[in-house]
Amino acid sequence: MNRIFLLMGSAILLQGCPSTQSEQQENRISQVEILRDEYGTPHIYADEVYDLFYGYGYAVAQDRLFQMEMAKRSTQGSVAEVLGAEYLDFDINARTLYSPASIIAQLEKLEQKDREIFEGYASGINAWIAKINQQPKRYMPKQFIDLEFLPSQWDSYDVVMIFVGTMANRFGDFNSEIDNTKILQQLIKQVGEAKGKAIFDDINPRFTFNTSTSISQNDWQASPIVIKKYTEFASRLPASIVESSAESKPISGFSNCYVIGKDKTEGANAILVNGPQFGWFDPAYTYSVGLHGAGFNIVGNTPFAYPVILFGHNADIGWGATWGAGDIVDLYTLELDKKDPSMYQYKGELRSLEKRVENIKVKDGESYKQVIYRSVHGQVVAYDKENLVAVSKKRSWDGSEIKSLLSWLYQGTATTYNEWIDYADDQALNINWYYADRKGNIAYTYTGHYPMRQAGHDNRFPAKGDGSMDWLGIQDFSQNPTALNPEADFIANWNNKPAHGVLNPDLFWYSWSGADRVDILNDTLTKKTKFTPQEAWDLIEKSAYGDVVAKFLLPLIDEAAKQNRTAPIQQLNNWLQSWERRATDINDDGYYDQAQYLFMHQFAVNIIEAVLSDDLGDSFVFFKESGYPTAAKPTSAGMNLSSGLKVSYEALRGKTQVDLLNGETSNVIIQRTLNETLAELTQEYGEDYTQWQLALYPRAFAHTNFMGIPQNYVDTGPLLPIEQNRGTENNMTVFYSERIEAFEVAPPGQSGFIAPDGTKSPHMYDQVDLYQSFGKKRMWFYPEDVERQAQSSESLKVVKPVQF
Repeated sequence: MNRIFLLMGSAILLQGCPSTQSEQQENRISQVEILRDEYGTPHIYADEVYDLFYGYGYAVAQDRLFQMEMAKRSTQGSVAEVLGAEYLDFDINARTLYSPASIIAQLEKLEQKDREIFEGYASGINAWIAKINQQPKRYMPKQFIDLEFLPSQWDSYDVVMIFVGTMANRFGDFNSEIDNTKILQQLIKQVGEAKGKAIFDDINPRFTFNTSTSISQNDWQASPIVIKKYTEFASRLPASIVESSAESKPISGFSNCYVIGKDKTEGANAILVNGPQFGWFDPAYTYSVGLHGAGFNIVGNTPFAYPVILFGHNADIGWGATWGAGDIVDLYTLELDKKDPSMYQYKGELRSLEKRVENIKVKDGESYKQVIYRSVHGQVVAYDKENLVAVSKKRSWDGSEIKSLLSWLYQGTATTYNEWIDYADDQALNINWYYADRKGNIAYTYTGHYPMRQAGHDNRFPAKGDGSMDWLGIQDFSQNPTALNPEADFIANWNNKPAHGVLNPDLFWYSWSGADRVDILNDTLTKKTKFTPQEAWDLIEKSAYGDVVAKFLLPLIDEAAKQNRTAPIQQLNNWLQSWERRATDINDDGYYDQAQYLFMHQFAVNIIEAVLSDDLGDSFVFFKESGYPTAAKPTSAGMNLSSGLKVSYEALRGKTQVDLLNGETSNVIIQRTLNETLAELTQEYGEDYTQWQLALYPRAFAHTNFMGIPQNYVDTGPLLPIEQNRGTENNMTVFYSERIEAFEVAPPGQSGFIAPDGTKSPHMYDQVDLYQSFGKKRMWFYPEDVERQAQSSESLKVVKPVQF
């Protein structure tokens, strides 16, 4: 501890002396009020934009300073500076993902009112850091002390980069084109070119026509689809690039949302329920806040305390979001010049790669010099000097990161659908947006800037970067699926296809098919005529414990069993069909109540192998998992059917181009797989399958952020007894004619603060039990409610430089 306080002494000296009286006269002084409710949620009140976001940044720093410091370092690639050489490779990769010059240029173009958002937020964080420096033995987060480094100062660039690094570079940057190339190469080697390409089209189709969509063809019609076959699949990628791909990192969860309209609600005009599945972390992934004043009147929560509320409401409307999965990223292969590999061929002439040199500091080690290139398309993500090939990444949102952030922020100031939808055009990331208002209107739009590709450009593989395959432009927003008050009077999405006619993502690990987990939501919302707010909330529990696979495999099993007259198969099938398709532990004995859940786990793995392994050969490794959790590998962000299970389902129904059953009937394959699964599990669990017991898969809250960087102590977070397939947080907004009421649960809690003596904030883990029991808390909005519920209040004097 002595070393950290020595460092603090130096930091305080570097902050300089107090301003003179004449300097102080150049500043404007104003007040900010922060009221915190019974769960520690801050409500910020201010009259000016700078002051409002100053208070926001100040409150965030009080609650999450160490988490935010590590998020800042994670997104900018400066982790090794404080944690050592173990994180150097992480920093090297992180810095290739973005262009500092582009972010700075976007900041410089901002209007003053927008610039004040980020400057105010950063100044608020720095103000709390200054208070820490004054009383470190009271306010310094213990993690800084134990790791022996100090909180860094913040500026607007740092604030924006949190959004860029954790939203754009996460959900807007998925791409598996290099892995796709490897898979196709292996398939062609295995079965020949024609069949290899046909199999690839089955396992990673460009368009899917028989899948659940969030809005119907009566709500929105796509332009006529022209399916362009690829003319080539990889622009001569060398093995060094194909084999070293780190482009795709499969994620199991993502998010769900359902919005219920006026004719299907009881006792309200509309209900919006959102469950973003970012994963489970300690401290929490999201941050709850109320922003009141300066043109804003918003409550809700948002990841990493963004200066934009992703899930919330104002006095008139509410909104939500899920990942849209649309393809907004393409890879381009560059032919490097033999004489000067820093140049590449583009439109018939040589062009120099943009170059920047980064100096990465390493704790207790030598700094590392990194060279990063950028082409006309974007960041260079692979560079092979020996083979004279590089790969650059073109993103439709590159250069629009801050514009996207601001459109998301300002949609929260809209009061009508028409105002709200106007902001969607500027949101470049592939995100589903949801809307509801006090009048009972509900709406959906598939935001994002989607490329218009050249004929022959297959979005699943890298294209030539010589200019011949450049995008033709960006699709007009009027072509994005959008619906106001859809015919079903509800909208449901679990990252499924938005509407018929939408291009599939390029991802081998995320496909749309006839089997989609959103049906758990759709089936309930369709069958039930009316929903009270509590019944809408209860659907969270139903879907969280519902088995997303059973709906699709059990009917196939039933059909196959009917074709087999043997008693064992008949009895097994009767037992499986009696399952209520849930996985719970009502008696709290540490085991799943339903033994059928165990059988379905193993059957799903076995049926994938039975259908795909022989045809896919070496590529089977990409598709062998089922999506179910295991003891060794819990779901990182929720349960979904894997792409391997989806294509197996399609093959068993005869919906694939290639006969992946190799001449056998689906009934024969299913019967054989049933017997194999029964034999395997009998050997491990005993003869009486009705008495099998599968130990629960618990839900841990990770001490690292989603990038794998520590943000808390190891093994100190809560451990819930059973996985629930639901949001990282869940929120519900209920719309009445005269008011809006909102609810949420955001575990483990609002705060992540641990004092120097090890004392944890009372709001660090106070939402864990609430979450486990599917409870919820109010998100207060109206002044009288906020004031009544306030457990603390703090008045800040904000000194604003005159240049603002």
